[in-house]
Amino acid sequence: MNTLRGIKSSDKLNIDIPIFLAPLAGYTDSPFRRLVRYFGAGIVFTEMVSIMGIRFKDKNTLRLLQFYPEERPIFVQLFGFDSEAFSYAAKFVESLGFDGIDINAGCPVPKIVKDGSGSALLKDLTKLSRIIRAVKNSTHLPVSLKVRKGFFKGENVLSHVLKIAEDEGISFLTIHSITVEEGFKREDEDWDAISEIVSKAKIPIVANGGIENEEDVESLFKKTKAPYVMVGRASLGRPWFLKSSYAFLKENKKIDFSNKEKIDIIVRHIESEVEFLGEERGIVEMRKHLIKYAKGLKKAAEFRRYVNNLKTKEEAIALVRAFFDEMEV
Repeated sequence: MNTLRGIKSSDKLNIDIPIFLAPLAGYTDSPFRRLVRYFGAGIVFTEMVSIMGIRFKDKNTLRLLQFYPEERPIFVQLFGFDSEAFSYAAKFVESLGFDGIDINAGCPVPKIVKDGSGSALLKDLTKLSRIIRAVKNSTHLPVSLKVRKGFFKGENVLSHVLKIAEDEGISFLTIHSITVEEGFKREDEDWDAISEIVSKAKIPIVANGGIENEEDVESLFKKTKAPYVMVGRASLGRPWFLKSSYAFLKENKKIDFSNKEKIDIIVRHIESEVEFLGEERGIVEMRKHLIKYAKGLKKAAEFRRYVNNLKTKEEAIALVRAFFDEMEV
């Protein structure tokens, strides 16, 4: 194992591979994180967690904070706009035993941005600086920051963000190389912008954005020279993707599974989700994952229609076995 460079010796994190699992709202819950960690991941992150939800002990928010020892190292990603609430939340999540805290300054979802949270902080870097300071003063945990290149199309605030991050003692900075207004358009990803920051940064930079396959991970490492890469949507339906990407980096070969092996992986995911949330809610949450597992396969549209009507674990497992057995033939 390696230790994450840039984190003070008392807080060093042992990581398996230099590829991290991004926080994805609605997807990176504990069962999915455990599955990804089973195959290999440097650090996993919770879904975005509201600092106000923590402050007022919202039960759905507190559920997002549940994790298992096998997920370590795990960072909790916090979002909000109030520095005092960030301070309270930082103390609270430290008491739960997380390995680090990630501050979200990159989420582009309108309802998050509207109240001044997420990527809206890129429009007020003074406030962002106050929030970082409040969190750092409230916890002994490593604190990271996740941002986009800017808010408005054509904007690049990364040099300013880097200075703030270094001045305030951020352990590592994750950069999604696209602005909020540009959304998620692969063709607008600006890996050169990350490369520029890597060349001048005194803290580790985690490169993020535009990844669809293992070749993209390799290209992002080579293009940016970043020591770490973060993967999000490319892992959905492929919890082994981070490990496969690392194998491709090291040995120029990918990890793949037969459909029969995939059945075992998906069944494990279903059972974990049901155990974690109960059958009714677990199957509802599992539906979107099942659709991702079938993406790109023959009869995926037909499979999706059945998935949307699933209600029990037995139905879900039977459907998966029938579908993937047929694909094997």
